[in-house]
Amino acid sequence: MMKKSPPLALATELPCRHLWGKEDGLDGAYPLVCHLLDTGAMVGALWDGWIGREQAGRLAAATGMEPGEFRSLLCFWAALHDIGKISVPFQKKVTSLFDQLLAQESGARTTADEDSDSFHHSAGSHWILPALLAEIGYPADGRARRHLGHHVAQLLGGHHGTFHEEMDRRFLEDPRGLAPGLGGGFWEEQARRHVRAALRVTQPVAPLAEMLPAETAVVVCGLIVLADWLASQADFIKSRMPAASWLATESALDEHWRSAVAAAPAVLAEAGLRPAAFKGASFAEMFAFQPNDLQSSLLSGLPDELTGPGMILLTAPTGDGKTEGALTAAVGLARASGATGLGVVLPTMATTDAAHRRVAAFCTEAFAQDGAVTKVHSMAWLSRDAEVDAATAGTDATMGARADVAAPAWLSGRYRPHLAPAFVATIDQVLSAVLPVRYNVLRHLAVSGKVLVIDEAHAYGPWMHALLLRLLEWLGAHRVPVVVMSATLAGETASSLLRAYRRGSAPGLPAPADDECAVPYPGWRFVAADGRIGAPHPFTTPRRHTLQIRTHAVPFADDPSAPRLAKLRKLLEPVFRDGGNALIVCTTVADAQDTTKALREYAKEQQGDRPDPVPVKTLHSRFAAHDRFRISARCEADYGPRRPRDGSRTARPTASILVATQVVEQSLDLDFDMLITDHAPLALLLQRAGRCCRHAMLGDDPHAAHRPSWWSANSSGGLTEVRIEVLDLVGKKGGFPGAARSVYGDGPLLRTRNLLAARAGAPLRVPEDVQGAIDDVYADDFSDRLGLTAAATEQVEIADMESKAGEAVETQLAGMVAISGPADVGPDLSELSRTQAEVSDDLIATRFGADSGRVVCVYDVDGRWFLDAAGTVPAPGIEGRRPLTRDQARVLAEHVIPVSGGLLAGELPDLLETPPAWQKNATVRAWRPLAMRRADHAQHTARLTRMTVAYAADLGLYAVERD
Repeated sequence: MMKKSPPLALATELPCRHLWGKEDGLDGAYPLVCHLLDTGAMVGALWDGWIGREQAGRLAAATGMEPGEFRSLLCFWAALHDIGKISVPFQKKVTSLFDQLLAQESGARTTADEDSDSFHHSAGSHWILPALLAEIGYPADGRARRHLGHHVAQLLGGHHGTFHEEMDRRFLEDPRGLAPGLGGGFWEEQARRHVRAALRVTQPVAPLAEMLPAETAVVVCGLIVLADWLASQADFIKSRMPAASWLATESALDEHWRSAVAAAPAVLAEAGLRPAAFKGASFAEMFAFQPNDLQSSLLSGLPDELTGPGMILLTAPTGDGKTEGALTAAVGLARASGATGLGVVLPTMATTDAAHRRVAAFCTEAFAQDGAVTKVHSMAWLSRDAEVDAATAGTDATMGARADVAAPAWLSGRYRPHLAPAFVATIDQVLSAVLPVRYNVLRHLAVSGKVLVIDEAHAYGPWMHALLLRLLEWLGAHRVPVVVMSATLAGETASSLLRAYRRGSAPGLPAPADDECAVPYPGWRFVAADGRIGAPHPFTTPRRHTLQIRTHAVPFADDPSAPRLAKLRKLLEPVFRDGGNALIVCTTVADAQDTTKALREYAKEQQGDRPDPVPVKTLHSRFAAHDRFRISARCEADYGPRRPRDGSRTARPTASILVATQVVEQSLDLDFDMLITDHAPLALLLQRAGRCCRHAMLGDDPHAAHRPSWWSANSSGGLTEVRIEVLDLVGKKGGFPGAARSVYGDGPLLRTRNLLAARAGAPLRVPEDVQGAIDDVYADDFSDRLGLTAAATEQVEIADMESKAGEAVETQLAGMVAISGPADVGPDLSELSRTQAEVSDDLIATRFGADSGRVVCVYDVDGRWFLDAAGTVPAPGIEGRRPLTRDQARVLAEHVIPVSGGLLAGELPDLLETPPAWQKNATVRAWRPLAMRRADHAQHTARLTRMTVAYAADLGLYAVERD
């Protein structure tokens, strides 16, 4: 406990009621002092009713104060956040109000000729406060890094999402002389009066005595941002607008404070900000089935490990029930650590959409009371719900990615969905916490009180993995309970995850040895926030099987489609002859579309006496939102599992083919009889194998009656055998086609090719052989382990050099753009808003190669623009300047299509400028209309970079002609 400072001095001068704080959307000006007190009261309500008791204790302990003492200090700080509005540039933003101020306060006249854009009021708060805080007892120094008032001022100056640069000695000594817009005389005195009024009302016991740790500072700043937003709602302010005769006397301020304190809890409740309490439901009550070995291992082993927060790393084959196991562990972690919410993180929008339904059902059973389960998506991926909801919310300038429709309206705003009791999000939405982007503090606030479940950890490349390590370091510092799941992780990668969390939670401890971080496969390991690493917990898998990987070398000539299609026809003969359901996974969207078109033609040739040809469907990212949603739902109905709660079983086609991209390989519970895939790194081949014969391994196959005659459930030894056919396109010199190289790199592809050849067709036992195979393919002594020839070794080394160079670039870039770890952030908080490299929107998407553009096909039908070629759905907002209505924005969002940014490069006459009506919507403004025109009654087409494209509901946006 730090030594208490004497009570702070008070003053009684009145703040000027004509200094306004809010006016937009109001019938009149709202006095600044009222808004400041409202925000202070709102922070108190958040402290009392939103953050958990344990988190409040941790925050207070970081300052040496008791929770109640730190609460009053937070209320005081929050009541100072907009003190920079006591400045000439801000007050002049509304000329009539400034003239009124000058008419009432002659001392407000100033010779400073500052326009309203000369600086932001948040910077003004940063500049004004150090001296004023020093006056009331905050330790001062000539250097900002040792000036406690400057530390708090910089924190409060970050309430608009970015921390301003620390002040140098000259600025500390004379901020008003160097920034004339701050004003002197009246302006300086009014700032002092507002500070002292806030001090008298909130009554903090003592000033801050030492700098806040970085992990505490970001959460505190996030709380103040959140309180400011809640207190800035027009409806809230309208109900509290003082009368024209109101004066800021002590009694009037006391009454305003009391009413704000009384009103604040209802504002939080209406916004949907409520803590989640996890009830003691059994596993069967939460999931409607009994736990398997994986889940039982966590249920029995975790209670002995838990003394508080920590991180679990869980590894198991696909389909083993990791999600249910992780959610079960999350309940135990929450109850042990006092966490008040849940966050589930996945790599793509497709996996997030699928997981949201499962998590929402889980929360219904696991939460003691109802709470919103929001869905938060990256702009790098397509989700019908996210795009639609974001667009319909986009008329609010603060809106962006929108929460699930079950959430209260307030949680739908940009940066807010993570604040719900539970959220399901794409990984980039959480990784932005460790990027120097605006409002990264809100990401820290959102996760700091929750349990975080991170799925598919193997799916992240070097760039995202580096950011994930930094995120885990911060999560450790925040004492956030974490569960990380993976189906295929190299041992070194797994160890790095555990080390990162421990480095953040226990920075003073020496790095653990390799064996201390080893995670069994399948199994799990726990590292406590105090640095203790638990014992490994292996378990058996209910899905033991053998994996037979057969590679087919396909010559890659000038026309690569011919030999590839011939091989596909051969492999698909059983489906065309006797039925069954086949999955084909392609490397690119273009490959998937070309394969789909070719197989549809072939299916017609093979129709025979059947009334209809075998259906060939495709699933990838380049569909309009409404088509993507329809196709995804159909796939889940056709190939999904039985529904355990009502016992019903899904329909299953007698014969079908689904051609897809990587969107099917993660977190989708789909089951096919046959799997054919383009060559890919071993970890991804194993992941894709989890989509084949998936339900047959559990001994209760809901599709058993529909399995084709050629499908055999058992091989020697009584184990289910999964066969995966790999199409290995081979160039003249043994290389790989450009698409595969650009997606995966030569090194991983060549290592996988050599490893499969060395196994000589021997079956891979799952799970017994998986970890060894993964470690082998990434081993430094790979060539020695496999006994490769000198020529093959040289080829691998050359490929490795190229791949590792690319990986090094990604890792280095992540290091350049990411914020420092919590232990490395100094007293200058602007380090959290600074970067060595420019952070663009594409970079924020945190995934190289993602579809970063958005287009909406608009069809020219008789000189008018429509969203369909038949001319039945008018394209809203193409002409005119009136903002889009919610219904219009929703219609547009149903038709948005993600495309690679490279397809939108250069001067493209068919890519229209974003219309003014679209630009007024915070989400739609990033979309471009793609003019689809036709000549001589041909199909509608448009020109993109290097290709002419058309759109079909069953194929997506596809190339009809390539350069």
